[in-house]
Amino acid sequence: MSGYTDFVAMSGPEATEFLEGLLADQQRSLDQFSSSIGVDLTYAVESLIQVWEAIAPRLTWRADYLAPSPGQLGPRISVDQLEPPAELPVWFHHPSGVGYARFSSKTLWLIDGAGRYLGETVVRTGRGNWATGRSRAKGYIFQNQPVIALTEAAPVSPFQTAAVLASRTLGPSTDTGPKTLFDVYRAWCH
Repeated sequence: MSGYTDFVAMSGPEATEFLEGLLADQQRSLDQFSSSIGVDLTYAVESLIQVWEAIAPRLTWRADYLAPSPGQLGPRISVDQLEPPAELPVWFHHPSGVGYARFSSKTLWLIDGAGRYLGETVVRTGRGNWATGRSRAKGYIFQNQPVIALTEAAPVSPFQTAAVLASRTLGPSTDTGPKTLFDVYRAWCH
Protein backbone atom coordinates (compact mmCIF):
# COMPACT_ATOMS: atom_id res chain seq x y z
CA MET A 1 0.00 0.00 0.00
CA SER A 2 3.06 2.20 0.11
CA GLY A 3 2.61 5.50 -1.65
CA TYR A 4 -1.20 5.61 -1.55
CA THR A 5 -2.82 8.09 0.79
CA ASP A 6 -3.27 6.66 4.29
CA PHE A 7 -5.79 8.86 6.10
CA VAL A 8 -5.90 6.64 9.18
CA ALA A 9 -2.18 7.13 9.82
CA MET A 10 -2.33 10.93 9.44
CA SER A 11 -2.06 13.27 12.38
CA GLY A 12 -4.48 16.19 12.65
CA PRO A 13 -1.92 18.68 11.28
CA GLU A 14 -1.04 16.31 8.41
CA ALA A 15 -4.75 16.00 7.52
CA THR A 16 -5.09 19.79 7.55
CA GLU A 17 -2.05 20.09 5.30
CA PHE A 18 -3.52 17.46 2.96
CA LEU A 19 -6.79 19.41 2.70
CA GLU A 20 -4.93 22.67 2.08
CA GLY A 21 -2.99 21.00 -0.74
CA LEU A 22 -6.16 19.58 -2.25
CA LEU A 23 -7.83 22.99 -2.20
CA ALA A 24 -4.73 24.74 -3.57
CA ASP A 25 -5.06 22.47 -6.62
CA GLN A 26 -8.85 22.83 -6.81
CA GLN A 27 -9.20 25.31 -9.67
CA ARG A 28 -6.65 23.57 -11.91
CA SER A 29 -8.35 20.23 -11.27
CA LEU A 30 -11.81 21.61 -11.96
CA ASP A 31 -10.63 23.33 -15.17
CA GLN A 32 -9.15 20.03 -16.35
CA PHE A 33 -12.36 18.18 -15.40
CA SER A 34 -14.51 20.73 -17.28
CA SER A 35 -12.34 20.36 -20.36
CA SER A 36 -12.41 16.55 -20.21
CA ILE A 37 -16.22 16.34 -20.07
CA GLY A 38 -16.95 19.33 -22.33
CA VAL A 39 -19.20 21.09 -19.82
CA ASP A 40 -18.77 24.60 -18.42
CA LEU A 41 -18.83 24.57 -14.64
CA THR A 42 -21.17 27.33 -13.46
CA TYR A 43 -21.63 26.12 -9.85
CA ALA A 44 -25.37 26.52 -10.20
CA VAL A 45 -27.29 23.68 -8.58
CA GLU A 46 -29.01 22.82 -11.88
CA SER A 47 -25.61 22.42 -13.57
CA LEU A 48 -25.11 19.25 -11.53
CA ILE A 49 -27.64 17.57 -13.85
CA GLN A 50 -25.63 18.36 -17.00
CA VAL A 51 -22.34 17.38 -15.36
CA TRP A 52 -23.70 13.98 -14.31
CA GLU A 53 -25.21 13.39 -17.76
CA ALA A 54 -21.74 14.02 -19.26
CA ILE A 55 -20.02 11.70 -16.77
CA ALA A 56 -22.39 8.73 -16.58
CA PRO A 57 -21.74 7.23 -20.03
CA ARG A 58 -17.96 7.42 -19.45
CA LEU A 59 -17.90 5.42 -16.21
CA THR A 60 -16.21 2.02 -16.32
CA TRP A 61 -15.04 -0.68 -13.97
CA ARG A 62 -11.36 -1.62 -13.80
CA ALA A 63 -10.33 -4.05 -16.54
CA ASP A 64 -11.18 -7.64 -15.59
CA TYR A 65 -13.40 -6.52 -12.69
CA LEU A 66 -16.69 -8.37 -12.57
CA ALA A 67 -19.34 -6.69 -10.47
CA PRO A 68 -20.85 -9.13 -7.99
CA SER A 69 -24.53 -9.94 -7.82
CA PRO A 70 -26.49 -7.69 -5.46
CA GLY A 71 -25.77 -8.61 -1.84
CA GLN A 72 -22.53 -10.42 -2.67
CA LEU A 73 -18.98 -9.28 -1.91
CA GLY A 74 -16.88 -8.22 -4.86
CA PRO A 75 -13.47 -9.69 -5.66
CA ARG A 76 -10.48 -8.33 -3.78
CA ILE A 77 -8.14 -6.15 -5.78
CA SER A 78 -4.50 -6.34 -4.79
CA VAL A 79 -2.06 -3.44 -4.83
CA ASP A 80 -0.12 -4.99 -7.72
CA GLN A 81 -3.26 -4.60 -9.88
CA LEU A 82 -3.34 -0.83 -9.32
CA GLU A 83 -1.72 2.06 -11.12
CA PRO A 84 1.14 3.83 -9.33
CA PRO A 85 -0.08 6.44 -6.81
CA ALA A 86 1.09 9.33 -9.02
CA GLU A 87 -1.42 8.24 -11.70
CA LEU A 88 -4.44 8.33 -9.39
CA PRO A 89 -6.26 11.12 -7.57
CA VAL A 90 -4.44 12.27 -4.44
CA TRP A 91 -7.30 11.15 -2.14
CA PHE A 92 -7.20 7.55 -3.46
CA HIS A 93 -6.60 5.08 -0.67
CA HIS A 94 -6.50 1.32 -0.85
CA PRO A 95 -8.14 -0.64 0.51
CA SER A 96 -11.17 1.53 1.08
CA GLY A 97 -14.60 0.66 2.35
CA VAL A 98 -16.03 2.24 -0.78
CA GLY A 99 -14.01 0.03 -3.10
CA TYR A 100 -12.31 2.76 -5.10
CA ALA A 101 -10.03 0.13 -6.67
CA ARG A 102 -13.01 -1.32 -8.58
CA PHE A 103 -13.02 1.63 -10.94
CA SER A 104 -10.82 2.28 -13.96
CA SER A 105 -8.30 5.08 -13.51
CA LYS A 106 -10.31 7.21 -15.98
CA THR A 107 -13.39 6.73 -13.81
CA LEU A 108 -11.42 7.62 -10.67
CA TRP A 109 -10.50 10.91 -12.32
CA LEU A 110 -14.18 11.49 -13.20
CA ILE A 111 -15.05 10.75 -9.56
CA ASP A 112 -12.38 13.25 -8.53
CA GLY A 113 -13.87 15.97 -10.74
CA ALA A 114 -17.45 15.14 -9.77
CA GLY A 115 -16.58 15.16 -6.06
CA ARG A 116 -14.70 18.43 -6.30
CA TYR A 117 -17.50 20.04 -8.33
CA LEU A 118 -20.24 18.79 -6.02
CA GLY A 119 -18.27 20.05 -3.01
CA GLU A 120 -17.58 23.43 -4.57
CA THR A 121 -21.21 23.82 -5.58
CA VAL A 122 -22.26 23.20 -1.97
CA VAL A 123 -19.67 25.72 -0.77
CA ARG A 124 -20.54 28.39 -3.35
CA THR A 125 -24.25 28.11 -2.64
CA GLY A 126 -23.55 28.75 1.05
CA ARG A 127 -24.65 25.32 2.27
CA GLY A 128 -21.32 24.11 3.69
CA ASN A 129 -17.54 24.31 3.59
CA TRP A 130 -14.56 22.07 3.03
CA ALA A 131 -13.16 20.58 6.22
CA THR A 132 -11.13 17.68 7.54
CA GLY A 133 -13.18 14.77 8.84
CA ARG A 134 -12.62 14.39 12.58
CA SER A 135 -14.32 12.31 15.21
CA ARG A 136 -13.37 10.56 18.41
CA ALA A 137 -15.67 7.69 17.44
CA LYS A 138 -13.75 4.51 16.69
CA GLY A 139 -13.99 3.52 13.05
CA TYR A 140 -15.21 6.93 11.84
CA ILE A 141 -15.02 6.43 8.08
CA PHE A 142 -14.11 10.01 7.15
CA GLN A 143 -11.29 10.41 9.69
CA ASN A 144 -8.75 12.90 8.28
CA GLN A 145 -10.40 12.87 4.85
CA PRO A 146 -11.63 15.93 2.94
CA VAL A 147 -15.32 16.37 3.70
CA ILE A 148 -18.01 18.95 3.27
CA ALA A 149 -19.21 20.22 6.63
CA LEU A 150 -22.83 20.95 5.86
CA THR A 151 -24.59 23.83 7.58
CA GLU A 152 -27.58 21.68 8.57
CA ALA A 153 -26.31 18.08 8.65
CA ALA A 154 -23.35 15.85 9.49
CA PRO A 155 -20.19 16.08 7.32
CA VAL A 156 -20.19 14.14 4.06
CA SER A 157 -17.51 12.95 1.65
CA PRO A 158 -17.99 14.25 -1.88
CA PHE A 159 -15.48 11.72 -3.26
CA GLN A 160 -17.08 8.74 -1.56
CA THR A 161 -20.48 9.99 -2.65
CA ALA A 162 -19.37 10.32 -6.28
CA ALA A 163 -17.94 6.77 -6.10
CA VAL A 164 -21.24 5.42 -4.76
CA LEU A 165 -23.11 7.18 -7.58
CA ALA A 166 -20.68 5.71 -10.12
CA SER A 167 -21.25 2.25 -8.68
CA ARG A 168 -25.03 2.69 -8.83
CA THR A 169 -24.75 3.83 -12.44
CA LEU A 170 -22.63 0.85 -13.44
CA GLY A 171 -24.99 -1.50 -11.50
CA PRO A 172 -26.32 -3.94 -10.65
CA SER A 173 -27.46 -2.43 -7.39
CA THR A 174 -30.29 -2.70 -4.94
CA ASP A 175 -29.52 0.76 -3.54
CA THR A 176 -32.46 3.10 -3.53
CA GLY A 177 -30.58 6.29 -2.70
CA PRO A 178 -29.69 9.26 -4.91
CA LYS A 179 -28.64 8.45 -8.48
CA THR A 180 -27.17 11.78 -9.65
CA LEU A 181 -25.15 14.70 -8.31
CA PHE A 182 -28.30 16.82 -8.36
CA ASP A 183 -30.15 14.22 -6.25
CA VAL A 184 -27.28 14.26 -3.75
CA TYR A 185 -27.25 18.04 -3.51
CA ARG A 186 -30.99 18.06 -2.83
CA ALA A 187 -30.61 15.35 -0.18
CA TRP A 188 -27.71 17.17 1.52
CA CYS A 189 -29.01 20.72 1.32
CA HIS A 190 -32.79 20.65 1.52
